[in-house]
Amino acid sequence: MVLEKVPSCDQERQTAQDEARQNPREAIFIPDCGLQGLYKPVQCHQSTGYCWCVLVDTGRPIPGTSARYKKPECDSAARSRDSEMEDPFRDRDLTGCPEGKKVEFITSLLDALTTDMVQAINSPTPSGGGRFVEPDPSHTLEERVVHWYFAQLDNNGSFDINKKEMKPFKRYVKKKAKPKRCARKFTDYCDLNKDKTISLQELKGCLGVNKEGVQFF
Repeated sequence: MVLEKVPSCDQERQTAQDEARQNPREAIFIPDCGLQGLYKPVQCHQSTGYCWCVLVDTGRPIPGTSARYKKPECDSAARSRDSEMEDPFRDRDLTGCPEGKKVEFITSLLDALTTDMVQAINSPTPSGGGRFVEPDPSHTLEERVVHWYFAQLDNNGSFDINKKEMKPFKRYVKKKAKPKRCARKFTDYCDLNKDKTISLQELKGCLGVNKEGVQFF
């Protein structure tokens, strides 16, 4: 397998700045860079208030580290490991998504879902269908978010999201996540085994919160 070359932080930052100038109304995430093209260990999205830890060589977010309105404690030397190659979504192509924008898109989607979950839990009159899942204390915030949203979509309790249940997911992704061009084929991206449904593990994987070593088939 030929691995796609990961662009340096400086390249991604320049691309993001150019896009921000062209689309001033869109909240474009611009990475913070260190020396020699590496990413700074803490990245923040100014418009959402979220900060998270990343691998300094790839800029990939580290699951379970995001925090709002404060900076998390991050390992300044965290780099990608060989074991990460076990993640089937890491080098999976998201059709239509501009190069280097997949992580930004998924991060913005997860941010939106996190905000909606917090609002739903705090609301005196819960709205929407699905089932409320009691959070597992061993789960990270991101895992809780995915479990919560999966329960909202899985109306028939089949433990997968079928074609009909996928429609509100497609609308949500198109409305909430940026860049918009990444949204069109995102459900296909999540459907790793191409069975026209999305399992909980597939949803966790495509949102970047999957634990290593999980089997999808």
